[in-house]
Amino acid sequence: MSEFTPEQEQFITEVVNSLGRRYGHVLDRLATEMHALVMVLVDKRVVTMEQIDAARKQLDLAFEVTQARELRAIMSDVDRLDRDLDEEGPYSA
Repeated sequence: MSEFTPEQEQFITEVVNSLGRRYGHVLDRLATEMHALVMVLVDKRVVTMEQIDAARKQLDLAFEVTQARELRAIMSDVDRLDRDLDEEGPYSA
C-alpha cells in the first residue's frame, strides 16, 4: 500500500514526467550543438573523421564500463537487502 494519497502520487508523477521531458530537451539540444561543433572542427580540419570515430569508440567503451559498474552496484545493493531481510526474519515488524 502506498504511503501517498492519490493526489500526491499524481503530483509526483507529473513532476517526474516534467523533469524527464526537460532533461530530454536539454540532451537533445546538447547533442545537436555537439554535432554542429564536430562538423565545424572537421570542416576547419582541426580534427579528422578518424579521430572522431576513435573518440566515439572510446566513449562507447566508457559507457559500457559505467553500465557494468552501475549493474554491479545494484547487484550489491540487492544482495545487501536480501541479507538484511534474512537477518530480520519473516515475521519481524
